[in-house]
Amino acid sequence: MNINKLNALPELANKHNIDLLDGEKVVFNASPTIFGDENDTSLCGAMKPEFTLTNKRIIADNGVGFWTIDIPEDITNIKKVEYGKWIFKGNYFLVSLNFRMVYDNGKHTLNGFRFYFNKKDTAKFEEIVNSVFS
Repeated sequence: MNINKLNALPELANKHNIDLLDGEKVVFNASPTIFGDENDTSLCGAMKPEFTLTNKRIIADNGVGFWTIDIPEDITNIKKVEYGKWIFKGNYFLVSLNFRMVYDNGKHTLNGFRFYFNKKDTAKFEEIVNSVFS
């Protein structure tokens, strides 16, 4: 992971109105089609999710609350995963954590997230992932 490359990315508008930390800037915004845990259990509910990547964190809003992941401390890897064939082909980004996160009052745990974006946002996020996380 190259945090210097992440810090060098241009700042974008904070279109999801995230409360930013000192020295934090938005470098990518998207509205994923869906996001879930590493096993693909949806974490979105009925709301349209929002995704913000800053130079310090990933913040995913599922309409009920925020999932906040500290990039240098919590993430072990981000990679694009492709699946299926022909018209059934798709992709998502797997964000792997270095710990098991407990949620829903201790009823569930997860060790990562899957984020599904539209084609335009996939291309933008893939460029960031390839430069910063590979």
